[in-house]
Amino acid sequence: MNLPLFIAQHTSLSTSSTQKTMVRIATLAVAVSITVMVITIAVVAGFRKQIHSTIRDTSADITITDLAAIYGTENRPIVKNASLDNILSQTPGIESIDSYAMCSVVIRSESDAAGIVIKGVTNIPEQSTIAKSLSEGTLPRLEVARRKELLLPTEIAEKLKVRAGDRVELLLLKSDSTPGRELFKVAGIYHPFGELPIAIALTDIRNVQKINKWDSSIISGLEVRVTDYADMQTVTDIINDSLFQNYDGVENISAISADNLYAHIFAWLDTHDINATVIVVIMFIVALFNMITALLILIFERTRMVGILKSMGMSNRAVRKIFLYLTAKIVGIGLTVGNIIALALIVIQKYTGVIKLDSSAYFVSEVPVSIGVIDIITINAIFAAIILLLLFGSTAIVSKIKPSEAVKYE
Repeated sequence: MNLPLFIAQHTSLSTSSTQKTMVRIATLAVAVSITVMVITIAVVAGFRKQIHSTIRDTSADITITDLAAIYGTENRPIVKNASLDNILSQTPGIESIDSYAMCSVVIRSESDAAGIVIKGVTNIPEQSTIAKSLSEGTLPRLEVARRKELLLPTEIAEKLKVRAGDRVELLLLKSDSTPGRELFKVAGIYHPFGELPIAIALTDIRNVQKINKWDSSIISGLEVRVTDYADMQTVTDIINDSLFQNYDGVENISAISADNLYAHIFAWLDTHDINATVIVVIMFIVALFNMITALLILIFERTRMVGILKSMGMSNRAVRKIFLYLTAKIVGIGLTVGNIIALALIVIQKYTGVIKLDSSAYFVSEVPVSIGVIDIITINAIFAAIILLLLFGSTAIVSKIKPSEAVKYE
């Protein structure tokens, strides 16, 4: 029989108003702390997951293009030849490869004109971030028959005062310096998220190849998606090594991972991780101090009981376990209440998006949340283990209580 547990189960936690108040405060502190911790981690994880998803949908995990075009605005074409295909087919960890082509044009409507970069693609998944950010219209149709349709960013559409279904004119500068014109239909309009994606118009890759006077083998680059996002940099390094050793084309082709291409954005995410860590530590300290205070009150108000138990031969360790069980009950109630509140708030935000954000500053239009069962279990287990371990250390004060004096205590 576990005597300390039996005594703890049959010991009232509310023998005085002071004790009642401290127990409630300690329970509330634990509940608030775990609520804030879970929500903080869910929001930080949500930001990272959402931005990773946005990058993956707009510029893939790895971009392969001419080295001069990676960070610059110069559009240098590359040839999708057998050598490049062979290198990529032998690279492990690749899920899909899509070609893209880009060109800079002036887009004009009856109201205004603007310069814009047009990106020709071979695929826009219906569940992608861009598809979900449509404000009106539809995605350009990428079918067997080439269609002259554009997907415009909101800021350009507003400047030109056009809607989905309207016609716009593209002004092109030909090699002989004479302007060319192409009429396109606005298939849809989408909301860019801050710098992700860059404010570009999307269309069928064949339209851009025709504008640039390229054949079907000439592209601006390739967008590679990896099977496991964690292996992105490893796959990038393998591709670059293979390009350096085996590529027989004349272009200076290189691969760059999304982490490096958008290093400033991931550095911004890292600052959120630091902020989250600070919040978690502060909330843990608040809960710990309240629990220690409640524990000391429990011990002091049961000084006589401690003296009697020790005089009857119970060891200091066993007596300490009684109070550890009492505080474990407080922690357990606090964790239960806190998790219920946190999960309720997370579910509400996930399915309603009630808390909005400025997408130009935060890259997302609403606070994203993402947390799994394993994450919640881990947070609670670590929190409970550390706080109970420290509380057990605090019960060492029991060993200072002398039975001869404690039994006289009222």
